[in-house]
Formats: sequence, C-alpha cells, structure tokens
Amino acid sequence: MAPLHETAMWLMIGSAITAAVCCLGAGRLSRGAAVPWQGRQSAVVMAAGMVLLWADGADARIALLVAAAGLCSAMLGAAGIRGRSHAGACFHRAFGCIVMTLCAFASIGAAHPAAGGVAPGVAVGGAHGGHGGAVPAGVLAAAGVLVLLVLMTAERVRHRPAGAAGVRLLLEAEGAAMAISLIAMGVMVVL
Repeated sequence: MAPLHETAMWLMIGSAITAAVCCLGAGRLSRGAAVPWQGRQSAVVMAAGMVLLWADGADARIALLVAAAGLCSAMLGAAGIRGRSHAGACFHRAFGCIVMTLCAFASIGAAHPAAGGVAPGVAVGGAHGGHGGAVPAGVLAAAGVLVLLVLMTAERVRHRPAGAAGVRLLLEAEGAAMAISLIAMGVMVVL
C-alpha cells in the first residue's frame, strides 16, 4: 500500500498546485472579477497545506498548523460572497479547505496512536475495536470529498464559467485539478 499512498500524495500535491496556479491566473486575467480574493486565498492555502502535510505530515504540530490555516481560510473564503455570481465556486474552495482540515486531523490520529489512532500492525479485537480519533475524522474527510465532488459536478453541469475564453479555460482546469486532488486525498484517507 505504500507505493499507492505515495502516488496519491504526489498526485494530490501536483493537482493542488495546478489548481492554485489556475485560480491565481484566472483572477489575474479577469482582474478579480471571475475569482475574488476569497477564492484565490483558499486555493493557495489548500495547495500550501497539502505540501506541508507531504513535507512532514507525521509531525502533529504541522498537521495542527495546516488544520488551523484550513479552518481560517474556509471562514475567509466564504466571507462576503453571498449573492455574487462566483459564490458557488468560492464555497467549493472553502469546503475544500474544511476537507483538508479533516484530512490533517485524520493524519494526526493515524501517525500518533496516543492521540487516539491505532498503531500500524496492532491487532484490534472485536468488531468495535480501533475506534480512535482517526476513524471519525477519516470517515468525515472521505464523506466530505464525495459531497464536494458531487457539488462541484452539479455546479459545472448547471453553470458554465462566464468571461473570456482564457479565464474560462483556467477555471475549467482549476475545477478538474481540484477534483483530482480531492479524489487523491480521499484515497489517502481511506488507505
């Protein structure tokens, strides 16, 4: 399972960085009209958080820092966007930050058995054993990934991004990269 986990991690990081670059590019091309600062900061925080989790996800302090940044970014990502044309996309980015936060909490429980997770290779007896801190966060993260993918797909089917062709292309690429990143994140949480 280690090679699959490593592959999923690289895929998640690469697609998160791609999504952040596309989001920043679309915001720059449209002068903030297509992607407001709320959406841009959420995309950057998600990409930076995923890179930090890759760099030293076993350190609980790093995971807690990523979780705190993700929560703050989610709150800022949804501030002042109600009723605007880009509110749906900003909400998806903010919800992605929350899912990343749950994944950071799940990594703490998995890496630190004393925090409530079960150490690798430890036999757990009975059908109800091993329900430590990582299990609820991992289940919530996987459910969050599925919900966000459904919401993003429904939004893309209902509304196509407006604006210049270059901006639309970057927003479509950002959505696809974010979906790939979320699927990789979900695979990593399940593993």
